[in-house]
Amino acid sequence: MFKTERNIDKEKVIALISGSEEAFDHLFRKYSKKIYHISRKMRLGHEDAEGVVQEVFIKVWNNRERLDAELSFNAYLIAIVRSIVIRQVQRKAKLSSYKEYVSPFLNEKDTTTEDYVIFSDMMDLSSRAMESLPPKQKQVFMMKNFEHLSIDEIAEKLHVSKKTVKNQIFRASKSLKEKLADSKIISVMLFIVLIFSS
Repeated sequence: MFKTERNIDKEKVIALISGSEEAFDHLFRKYSKKIYHISRKMRLGHEDAEGVVQEVFIKVWNNRERLDAELSFNAYLIAIVRSIVIRQVQRKAKLSSYKEYVSPFLNEKDTTTEDYVIFSDMMDLSSRAMESLPPKQKQVFMMKNFEHLSIDEIAEKLHVSKKTVKNQIFRASKSLKEKLADSKIISVMLFIVLIFSS
């Protein structure tokens, strides 16, 4: 009986779930070039695209026991690629903003390593500050600044008034600035304001 690509993938995924390295190698050889080309089409450089391939399959291997052989493995991979690429692009955009607007205030040596370490520390602090927001404030703030939705769009999606949306954004912004002011790290405060402001 002729096997379709979907059936072959299903067999390999079932084997992979059980820890088969042969099945993993088969899927890697089959899909690695496709993932690379998708990454390139999403405007990543050669090295970054190769990094995406590695990261995707590390994730596949680490999460193999939670795979669902009934679902499209191809679609699963594309979803992972999209998530990784978007995260990389966002992080690079934020690093670029940091280097342009915040780094000059630090009066430190202009080295990529030092910049990245400081940037990472700021990102960690930013993330903790975001996670500390009340759920509704965080949701609205993320929709405005990460999904880039308008006040009208957020109000429509959440079925609330525009005034409510504006209040939540204002409170979230105020809370973040207060947390950063309390930390007494002015450079971090500037960084957060630049990165998270609309």
